[in-house]
Amino acid sequence: MRAHRSDTSRTTGDSGRPVRAPRRRNVAGTIRRHPTDPEAVLDLQRTAGNKVTRRFLAAHAGASAAPVVQRAPYGLEKQPVQDKYVDQAVKLRKTQPDMALKEFVDTLMAPIAAELKASGVPFFAWTFVTGDGALGEFNSKTWLVEVNVSKFSKRPGVTPTLVKHLTDDEVTEVVGTLYHESRHTDQDLLVIRSLLDQKKSPAQIVATTTIRKDVVDAIKATRFTTKLDPAQVAHAGRMFDVMYGAHREFLTFLMAHADAYEALGKLAETGSTLSPAAPHIPTFARWQPAVVQPKIKKLAAIKKPTQVEKDLLAGYRAVDKGLTALLGDWKTAAKKSPTPDEVDNVRVSAEDTRKAMQAVYENLESEADAFRVEGLVKTAFGTKLAKP
Repeated sequence: MRAHRSDTSRTTGDSGRPVRAPRRRNVAGTIRRHPTDPEAVLDLQRTAGNKVTRRFLAAHAGASAAPVVQRAPYGLEKQPVQDKYVDQAVKLRKTQPDMALKEFVDTLMAPIAAELKASGVPFFAWTFVTGDGALGEFNSKTWLVEVNVSKFSKRPGVTPTLVKHLTDDEVTEVVGTLYHESRHTDQDLLVIRSLLDQKKSPAQIVATTTIRKDVVDAIKATRFTTKLDPAQVAHAGRMFDVMYGAHREFLTFLMAHADAYEALGKLAETGSTLSPAAPHIPTFARWQPAVVQPKIKKLAAIKKPTQVEKDLLAGYRAVDKGLTALLGDWKTAAKKSPTPDEVDNVRVSAEDTRKAMQAVYENLESEADAFRVEGLVKTAFGTKLAKP
């Protein structure tokens, strides 16, 4: 993925290292809801039509939200921290309609920065960017949350600059996303601490994760008052596996080919044409036999799989099924004059594939955790905002 130009940076102890090609955590862009959320279903119906929606709902019958986490909260997960952040966000929304959005972000991020510093995060920074991409993304290579205020609204012709330019729903999305992306800093701290406890050297950690060396060195030099408990160690291990370790293949693909993933969504839209997606289909055609199918074979061969491995196997199988249909439908439709039904079949299989990929992404330990915390913040914000 390409680097965005940094316009302004707000830091708490950032070393000023130059921004390298980013490795973003929010690689799935606009995916921020549970698949069968009513609003998500309505959006799907509007953009892809009834046929896609019926197939999607059938495929997700019985889907439910992530289970309650049974471990001690840490960092931004702590209720008092969430309350302080939400109270600040509600106050700004209600009393500062003329506040510039960059100032709004700076003010919102201040309590997050304070909590992360208190929990042992050596550096926390956010920077304003322009261009394509999501409204907020965490870049673990540069240790920056990248914020794009031009993406705070998706309404056609709207370029927001002040708080009052946003609807309540848009503000809620901003509030949740900023917290979600900041949560990834929490997660990397936990992963680094766990690796250090395993006697991994800073050089080994940097080589494996590509996290900034000064960050790893600073965490190693920090004297933490409490040790990680077994549940936190297990949580850190699962996050490491999907981000940097044995099961990193999925995020690796999304980070390298986010444009191809986004093209699936555009291809699934009502009235879409095939030509914009044409450059991306070969990417999926290569990925399926090179990564997806070997991964399925490897996971299926595990004699005593963990729950994570069982979930990954089911997810990869759904992705493989979607890709097989997509590539077959594409081959049929990729002729001089495809019929409307042939083009519609491509749209349906593109949406099925994208949704299967979305499900895998949202179930990865790091993303499931961040989406869960984001959901708590957004719910609290909406409830408090509605009070007179």
